Amino acid sequence: METPFIIDEIPLDEQQAILQKVATFVVRRRLTAPAILTLEMCKPLHLIGGQMMIALNPFVQAIFNTADFQKFALIIEQDNNIERLIQLIEESDRENQFDSSSS
Repeated sequence: METPFIIDEIPLDEQQAILQKVATFVVRRRLTAPAILTLEMCKPLHLIGGQMMIALNPFVQAIFNTADFQKFALIIEQDNNIERLIQLIEESDRENQFDSSSS
C-alpha cells in the first residue's frame, strides 16, 4: 500500500489502532505525565505537528515501521486526534495502575 498523503486515506479503525499503540508504548515506559504535558503544550501547534515528527523520528521509529510513522504524522496533525491520544494514554495508565494494584 502506498503512503497516504491525507488523513482521509487512513481508515478510522487504523487511526485508532496507531494511537492505541502509542498510548501503550508511553504507559509501559512510565512516561504518562511527560507525554500528556507535551501533548497539551503542542495542541495549539497541531498544524505543524507533522513537521515536529521529523525531529522525533528516532524515538517514534522505535515503535513504528516507516509507513506507520508517516501515518502517525498525518494523524497527529489533527487537533481532535491529539485529544484522543491523551485520553487513550490516561485510560491505559488507569488500567495499568489497576492491574498493578490487583496483583
